[in-house]
Amino acid sequence: MNALVITGGAYPELEAIGDLIDAAELIVAADSGLETASAYGVRPSIVVGDFDSLSDESLLAAYDEASIRRFSAEKDFTDTELALRVARDEGATAVHLIGGGGGRVDHLLAIAALFERDASPDLWVTDTSSIRAFDSELVEHGAVGETISFFPLGCVPCRMSSTGLKWPLDSLTWERGDFGLSNEFSDHEARIRVRSGRLLVIRPAGSV
Repeated sequence: MNALVITGGAYPELEAIGDLIDAAELIVAADSGLETASAYGVRPSIVVGDFDSLSDESLLAAYDEASIRRFSAEKDFTDTELALRVARDEGATAVHLIGGGGGRVDHLLAIAALFERDASPDLWVTDTSSIRAFDSELVEHGAVGETISFFPLGCVPCRMSSTGLKWPLDSLTWERGDFGLSNEFSDHEARIRVRSGRLLVIRPAGSV
């Protein structure tokens, strides 16, 4: 089952993620992500959070209590993290996360840290970027000269090879703290193979 989690923060234009909305069999809004969903004209199946960042609480009136998962503000997990857990608990096999851009840097890093986990989002789309993680092979399509960046995840050294990039990743070994910022497509198709470890790839918004 495909699930869409909509969280607060800066979010992409509807045109950039319309296909993700259409494919979603479950939509979960995390706190002020309910306002983003409303802006998209989307009605979530479940609303999650402590609602401390929801500026228009009247939006909750349209949902019965069975659709609202309320949590204390003094909790150990972020609203986004809880929404992802709810989606997985509901049976989602793929979870796409929308929003979370801009705002506080610690909130941004908290979402990025979720990719260090086994049950990470399959895709995260903000107002500026499209982010995903992989540990085998990834084929990406883009315009020649378009930027694409890479960050290793976890504590295992990341070894890679690639075709279609201006600066190939062949024979590189990246430890935690290394990165490949602003690489570029040298062809319309880039193929990246991870030999060991796990890699985070970041592209401009609209590259879903």
